[in-house]
Amino acid sequence: MKKIILTVLAFLSFGFYHQAIAQDGGERNPDLKREGKYTGHRKAGKMHGKGVYEWKNGDRFEGNFVDGQIDGYGRYSWTDGDEYQGDFKNGKQEGFGSAFYADKCNTYEGEWKNGKRNGHGKLTWANGDTYEGEWVDDVRVGEGVFTAANGDKYVGHYENNQRNGYGTYYHNNGDVYAGNWINGEKEGLGKYTYANGNVYEGQFCKSYIEGQGTFVWASGATYTGQFKEDMRNGVGTYTTASGKAISGMWKDNRFAGDINDAVAQR
Repeated sequence: MKKIILTVLAFLSFGFYHQAIAQDGGERNPDLKREGKYTGHRKAGKMHGKGVYEWKNGDRFEGNFVDGQIDGYGRYSWTDGDEYQGDFKNGKQEGFGSAFYADKCNTYEGEWKNGKRNGHGKLTWANGDTYEGEWVDDVRVGEGVFTAANGDKYVGHYENNQRNGYGTYYHNNGDVYAGNWINGEKEGLGKYTYANGNVYEGQFCKSYIEGQGTFVWASGATYTGQFKEDMRNGVGTYTTASGKAISGMWKDNRFAGDINDAVAQR
């Protein structure tokens, strides 16, 4: 039972890290009202066709123009090193495109709408972690798959860039959790299957085994009852693999009463 405490700590630090760095990107669209220089084709005096627009601050767009507006395929480079290459519509990223975020060396490839990541896309962090799934206005929302560089993997639902709803987390050590999530933590009903064959099924709270549930050891022994902070705490029944049952109060995985009386009452 102690093993899951290390798992919880890994979950918490892991979730915080990705929440903190998930906000790269954001709406950054070309502004032709800012002073710059245009070189390229024109039609009726307006920028039209292939061309290059260079702003005084060093930003640069090379691509297609329609009636004086950036429209079609093109490449926009910012002076801070960020870059977008893909489709534009009415001056904003829209369609399919790829982006590079220089400050964190992260990349995104996928769908865009109205200058933001919308639809299906893949974000790759510099450390090798990836998220592939649904986006709404630059936020991970809907079904997605997160794959960590260390081999961990989450498949499930997201809201506000965090694991929310039902999802399955596969640990690189073979452990698997399938169940409910709230704000990146295991919360509600779920099932945790350990690589060694042990299984817990029941309630979770803030990523702890907590509430009512059943723990089954690979040996065949079981405990059904109350848990708190990953340990047997409260009223419960422990049944050995041979069938002997001990019922009563438990405190930090230890039986709190008289074992002989507890067995006799059973």
